[in-house]
Amino acid sequence: MYLCTQNSIVMNAFRMDGLRAVVAGLLMCMAGTMTAQDLDAKYADDLLPVGTKAPDLIDPMDSIHRIDDFHGRCVVLDFFATGSDDCRKDLPEMKKLFQKYDMEGVEFLGISFDTDTEVLQDFMDKEPIPWRVLSELKEMEKTQMAKDYHIQRIPTLYLLDTEGRVLLATVEINKLKFMLAELKKANKLVVPELAGQDHAPQYPGGVQELVRFLSNSIKYPVEAEHYGVEGRVLVSFCIETDGTVSEMKVVKAELTNRLSDKKFSKYSEMDKYAMREQGEGELKDEALRVVGKLPKWQPAMRRGKLVRVKYSLPLTFKLK
Repeated sequence: MYLCTQNSIVMNAFRMDGLRAVVAGLLMCMAGTMTAQDLDAKYADDLLPVGTKAPDLIDPMDSIHRIDDFHGRCVVLDFFATGSDDCRKDLPEMKKLFQKYDMEGVEFLGISFDTDTEVLQDFMDKEPIPWRVLSELKEMEKTQMAKDYHIQRIPTLYLLDTEGRVLLATVEINKLKFMLAELKKANKLVVPELAGQDHAPQYPGGVQELVRFLSNSIKYPVEAEHYGVEGRVLVSFCIETDGTVSEMKVVKAELTNRLSDKKFSKYSEMDKYAMREQGEGELKDEALRVVGKLPKWQPAMRRGKLVRVKYSLPLTFKLK
């Protein structure tokens, strides 16, 4: 789980060219949107100032993760604890940010202040977190990372620039969201030589060709059509590093039927239940069959390497 905070917006006296000039403008815009209830004014004054070189990180075995290892990419640091209601509240939005910017080259890291490995792992099993999580497994006040990053409240979020310096330190996730969006517009999420090394999987011919394939491949099951079963089936699957599709699974089905029509009035409720189950089962099976026939995709790339990713597609069944 990664939650990042943005400390008080104070520009140090350092040379603001390139990316820092962009950041200066962003901070000025953001300052105009702050309210009297701005949480950063209360909790972020003591966080590392903008322009500070970020300290290295420590994992559970006390080994060091050097910030310079992420050189060329913006980095999001989320300081959190699983028992914090505020951290839990921000988690869905952080997952959205990860889904949006991970393939843009941004590195996400979570720093947990949990003290029990089993508690931390149990939480992550129930709330899957797709980014790396580090922890010293000590109370926050006793950790080196809390001391180095001046953490007094969680969640706290840091955004580092491509040189490992603080761009943003905040306790408000909306400010992180704003800053990432502006950096994307300015093409400043990664250095130019790394641009293009990260991209999501792509269907051959693009989205329009995918829609055409699905439309031409779906064959409405006879019983499902007879019982008036229609709606949407969401199928998840993996796209392997060679572009093939695997591990298809129905994760959700939003289906309706016409078994309340007069022509089905002669059937008992038990019979109608069996009909509904049969019709819905046929649509799910058909959705899996169609996804299983998908041709090879262009696989995803991360950090310049082919990677296996999970994907999902909604298939719509509509009767005429």
